[in-house]
Amino acid sequence: MSRLHATILLGLLAISLAVVAGGKETTGGGGFTELHRVEVAGASDLEVVMGLINRPGESIGAKHYHPGGELGFVLEGAAIVTTESEPPVTLKAGASFYQPPGEWHAVSTAPEGSKAVVFRVLKKGQPMTVAVD
Repeated sequence: MSRLHATILLGLLAISLAVVAGGKETTGGGGFTELHRVEVAGASDLEVVMGLINRPGESIGAKHYHPGGELGFVLEGAAIVTTESEPPVTLKAGASFYQPPGEWHAVSTAPEGSKAVVFRVLKKGQPMTVAVD
């Protein structure tokens, strides 16, 4: 990771941690708490949603995808991510990740659970998460 990318990621992490107390848990499960939502400047049909995912230990998540993709950083614990294009990978605290738009994935957690901050870009009115059968 370049120094610039690390600086940006740390800045986003600092902002995320600063607003955690003001977040509201949304429906849809997975321990997702929406922290902030803002329109993308110059693209009034797009918005960025920042959230905190807090999964208990040994949880197993259903297959799903994000229409606009997802960028995140693991704050605590570990999560095992299985995707349609890659073998399962374990993401531990300090790891960053990206899920391309429309690519399904499923997340399970290690015994200690996991906590991650995520950013999703989506068109206004579009769901953040879509279940896959």
